[in-house]
Amino acid sequence: MEYQQTGININDYLRVIINRKKVIAVFFTTTFLAVTIGSFIMRPVYRATTTLLIDVENPKVLTASGNVSMGSADFYAYKEYFQSQSEILQSRSIARQVFNEFNLGDTKKYRRAKDPIKDFQKNISVEPIRDTRLLKLNVDDNNPELAAALANRLAETYVMRNLFYISKSEVINLLKNEHLKLQTKLSEYNKVYKDKHPQMIRLKQEIEQMERRLKTEQSGADSGGITEDPGIDISSLSANNVSIQDRAEIPKTPMKPNKRFNILLSIVFGLFGGVGLAFFLEYLDDTVKGIEDIMNLSAEWPYLGSIPEIDGKTNTPDEQKGIFTHIQPKDPISEAYRSIRTSILFSSTEEHHLKSIVVTSPGSQEGKSTTICNLAVTMAQSNKKVLLIDADMRKPRLHEIFKQPNEKGLSDFLSEQADFKELIRKTNINNLCLISGGPYPPNPSELLSSHKMEELIETAKKEYDAIFFDTPPIAVVTDASILSRAVDGVILVLQSGKTSRKVLPHVNQLIKEARARLVGVMFNRVDISHGGGYHYYSYYYGKTK
Repeated sequence: MEYQQTGININDYLRVIINRKKVIAVFFTTTFLAVTIGSFIMRPVYRATTTLLIDVENPKVLTASGNVSMGSADFYAYKEYFQSQSEILQSRSIARQVFNEFNLGDTKKYRRAKDPIKDFQKNISVEPIRDTRLLKLNVDDNNPELAAALANRLAETYVMRNLFYISKSEVINLLKNEHLKLQTKLSEYNKVYKDKHPQMIRLKQEIEQMERRLKTEQSGADSGGITEDPGIDISSLSANNVSIQDRAEIPKTPMKPNKRFNILLSIVFGLFGGVGLAFFLEYLDDTVKGIEDIMNLSAEWPYLGSIPEIDGKTNTPDEQKGIFTHIQPKDPISEAYRSIRTSILFSSTEEHHLKSIVVTSPGSQEGKSTTICNLAVTMAQSNKKVLLIDADMRKPRLHEIFKQPNEKGLSDFLSEQADFKELIRKTNINNLCLISGGPYPPNPSELLSSHKMEELIETAKKEYDAIFFDTPPIAVVTDASILSRAVDGVILVLQSGKTSRKVLPHVNQLIKEARARLVGVMFNRVDISHGGGYHYYSYYYGKTK
């Protein structure tokens, strides 16, 4: 049997969503309820906004002619200046002054804070209005009246602090810098122009005027007074480039929580997050799910069939699951076992008789014992003499399923303490006999590889049409590999959703090394409600019920 996967199949994505629908539902419900409840119990937060107009600050420099020059406009880049003002608005010093004026330290909100000023600053934000010289100063608070009052007071404090003055010494320093620039410019002109050139004459006049102004300012500073020449207004050096454009008003509606937006976002995030989580879990899940997994591993593994999950549709007690096909022979699950029985019978040929079969699984708790018992029952129901042997001497269980004693069993025969006839136990099912595991031996692997084991198989073949051996997991201990060499074939039981894909190559290697004949692979405990190739079982099962 060959299987070839072609491209991306939309059904694979649908299968993941259907298989993980509970995960998606839980994630969506949890997200929706958490966001909705949180939005309704959250205290509303109001935002008050004051709009400020900020001109670029240009320190005004006196020229030699006594006029005010804007030559130092490039002292601060516009962007850097604007960003600096934004940071000043949110500075700790301004925040502390307003914080203390309103006695916010006595309020419950900031009383127990480790750094109340820092917490208060977190409620202050500044955002520029694009392509303008306007800034929005925002203050968030649970009290709308307080939010408006704080925003206005912060803006007023910032405006008052932004007033700047130029002292007499600062004016002198600015004049010296301007004089130095003119001297440098004169040196450059000397290389190009002659003394009587108009540019040279004009520049020398400016230098003379600048020197007179500098001398006048210095003499005024030495005398302790302020000397003013006509056309020079020292008072004009005091200015404020910041003003309040719009004062904050008391907000009517809270800024957050936005209940409608939050609920809509929870629905979208819940759905997409749930689906994403489903695919993430599917990616992490390395268990076999269906036929594709074993076909991708090896085209040499025949597929016998799948058994639906007994617990999924019935209330069968655990002790009755092993004889489910006997208790409910008309159930679709019993029909699934009969279908596998037919596949096993078709696998027997004249060249390769198939009487003795080992039934094993890669790991424990994968439904191997339940499977072998039901296969033996269905084989017995087809009027064949069947012998069921519990070769799992490490952990025998079949005698419990058929309610038989375990005083003597396979370990007694292999250790030459009992005859073959003494081991046979008739069950309540016609044509079905049982050999239990017997007392636990210290060396089960050695017993299974002994000549007594070969003798038992040959003797059983003469009296029975089919012999099934229940063995320990093949990937755990060597018992199944040893016994598979002496029997006609091996059936591998995989549990859908539990058996790891990683262990299958190792199992395949063990079977090849034992030179055993793999009759086929079957899936156990398949959840038919998940679809994925089992929808025919699901449809038939539902119609029958």
